[in-house]
Amino acid sequence: MAGPEPADVVTAAEALRPLLDISDSDPRWAATALPTAWSAQHTLEHITDALLFYAGQIARRADRRLPVLRDGRRSSPSEHIDNALSGACILAALLRDLGADRAWHPSGDADATGWAGMAITELLVHGHDVAQCLQLPLDPPKEVCARTVARVFPWVPLTVTEPQLLLLAVTGRVEVPGVHNDPDWWWQSAPLDEWDGRPRRRTTAPAWR
Repeated sequence: MAGPEPADVVTAAEALRPLLDISDSDPRWAATALPTAWSAQHTLEHITDALLFYAGQIARRADRRLPVLRDGRRSSPSEHIDNALSGACILAALLRDLGADRAWHPSGDADATGWAGMAITELLVHGHDVAQCLQLPLDPPKEVCARTVARVFPWVPLTVTEPQLLLLAVTGRVEVPGVHNDPDWWWQSAPLDEWDGRPRRRTTAPAWR
């Protein structure tokens, strides 16, 4: 199966639009978006931080961790959702420009499909966390989820269940028989021909925490 494409990152961000149906003043934005320890609003901030961290790494073809891009301003939930879409569009453009190059990520020097898969995971998994907190359904794009699982979680069998559920299962959001739930899950961000055949496990904390 072909890996996720830059346009898939934008498609994943568009899937968060139903969150805009919840008013900025709704108290549920302050509730904890389990299984994270963050509020629903802070979880949205994390999504944008992740996308901008990725964008900076790719734009500079980084060989080390760079600081996260931040503007320092307080924003409403609806603005954070819009920021996530902007971040996805910026990242998609940079991925198209990346070509065969790679850039540093703590899980391994990632190529364009690896970066896209990680970005889609951030968007859809944390988007799910927020939606569950707000008691709102989301409809993740099936084919985008399938390409993402196949690329950055290659140890997960796509035949077990719907790819939307597989993405949530491998990241510990839902239980699916046959999918190992590891709290220290991580990505295969380097090209698949460098994968050692074992599930990846996290060895360092994200740069934006």
